[in-house]
Amino acid sequence: MPQEYQLPDRVYKYPFELIMMAYERRFPTCKMIPAFLGSETTYEHKSKDGAVHVIERRCKIDVEAPYLLKKMCGADYVYFIQKNSLNRRNRTLSIVATNETFSNRVKIKEECSYKPHPENEDWTIFTQRATLHIISFFGIEAQVEKIGLKAYHKNIKKGKEIIMYYIEELAREGITTAPRWVCPLAVEGTSTENGVDQTSDMSDSDDSFASADDENLEVVYKLDSDYINAHLGDLSPMEECSIIQLAKRMKQTFEKIPDERVLLRFLRARNFDIEKSREMLIKSMAWRKQYNIDSHLQFWVSPPLIEKYVPGCWHRSDKDGRPVYILRLGHLDIKGILRGVGEEALLRHALYICEQGIEKTRSIPQINTWTLLIDLEGLNLRHLWAPARMVMRRFTEVMEQNYPETLGVVLIVQAPRLFPLAWTLVKSFINENTRRKCLVYAGNDYLEEDGIHEYIHREDIPDFLGGSCPCDITLSGPVPRDLYTISTEDILENESGLKSLYTNVTMRKGEMHEVTVDADVDALITWDFDTVLGELQFTLSFRKYAESHCNSSLVAMVQMAGITHPSTSVCVKNFLILSLGLYILPNYPVSDN
Repeated sequence: MPQEYQLPDRVYKYPFELIMMAYERRFPTCKMIPAFLGSETTYEHKSKDGAVHVIERRCKIDVEAPYLLKKMCGADYVYFIQKNSLNRRNRTLSIVATNETFSNRVKIKEECSYKPHPENEDWTIFTQRATLHIISFFGIEAQVEKIGLKAYHKNIKKGKEIIMYYIEELAREGITTAPRWVCPLAVEGTSTENGVDQTSDMSDSDDSFASADDENLEVVYKLDSDYINAHLGDLSPMEECSIIQLAKRMKQTFEKIPDERVLLRFLRARNFDIEKSREMLIKSMAWRKQYNIDSHLQFWVSPPLIEKYVPGCWHRSDKDGRPVYILRLGHLDIKGILRGVGEEALLRHALYICEQGIEKTRSIPQINTWTLLIDLEGLNLRHLWAPARMVMRRFTEVMEQNYPETLGVVLIVQAPRLFPLAWTLVKSFINENTRRKCLVYAGNDYLEEDGIHEYIHREDIPDFLGGSCPCDITLSGPVPRDLYTISTEDILENESGLKSLYTNVTMRKGEMHEVTVDADVDALITWDFDTVLGELQFTLSFRKYAESHCNSSLVAMVQMAGITHPSTSVCVKNFLILSLGLYILPNYPVSDN
């Protein structure tokens, strides 16, 4: 299956003509790319007016590969054919490169373009994408793909550096500007009429080659490398490419998708596997809709009991600029909280904190995570209460499935002797990536030179940890028993911490689910449904009662396909029962929900 790779758009704050002068200096060899051993021109054409320049080169590449592999393949070098079409009139350069070596076994195609920035004609924007299709390669297709990707990423990372190197070289030679192309007044086959350039058919045909390829480079999703550097930090070419690929895959299904920060978090959680990240993100989006999480910050108000008895708050930032949330877990009466307000309220409060963390990081450039500082002073066996462990397991599952890679570091301080036992009980349901971010300081070890001072400025260390910074956390002690409203049995029997806006149904291909709704005469009935995977058909059937007996005759049926408009309403007259059936399309290959 062909693999596609697309990189973020690269912006040069120089005019197109100057960029072209720098680009031409890369040939016939480029000292900044040792693997590029040289090139020879195999075809060249210039239009009579000089507007179009088409050139084809045969490039020699030294690919880093094991010696035995090269001998087995019988090739020490790899040759590529590069076709460049420069249109000075439209200020575009289209580049198409394909492999000549092993072309019957491996298909490699790279398409690039330079053109003026759409928002500033004195800047130049560079787009780049490539496809790799390994048909067969002596049974070592996977190894060849890894070698090809490694070489590709290594060279493209230098692309901008090379152009900037030659821009600076031109500046040292006193060249800081380049004139735009102007149509000659007296060129055979070229004339001007009413100030409009009239070119020969040859020029127009060559020009069409450039513009056609340039149009093919237009993709559904665009991402600027400067935006990545400013908002997402320093990413590798593979990571940048993965963000674009995931965004394009998501846009095939959803009109509106999460921003790049969210995409990057889910990619990191699944080790940049596009399909696994997409599946995880789709389920999370369905979860957010199901429990109305997008409006959580706006509408959720924590119960007074939680506000008073949950000792936690946001407190300054760490040395990397990440917001810090402090939770004095050792002073949290988890049993009293659960029996006072229940699991849902506590989970909603935890989600509110997570949403706050995301909102805080959104306004900080290059910061996508926050820091959690947990104080275990006062930890005892009460915190290891079995229902509390069960609730914590459910909390952890929700957080890791829907808020992956939001924690930058977890600082656990004043860990008592009981901590190894507590950690043994809870670490099994904490993701390995999260466990690696946890730093534990026993007793007063956090005050040592290699303690939390490495992560938090001394002037920001809270006063209860020996610092000078006041911390707005009030310790209210245990929850009074007269505030208990929920029994332990109710907590254990609760299977889910959140009440859904929807009724969940798991269906397989060809199955039907029917919902019967009692309705008054002239009632307006509305419904809404959503799917995680698959497409649905649904029908409406109306039945009415004949006095005390139900009339079984089918009065009307409306049949619709697809879910383009998930929310629909219908006015029911003279009918008391609406029956809604959901069908998964029989020809849909896979459907889990």
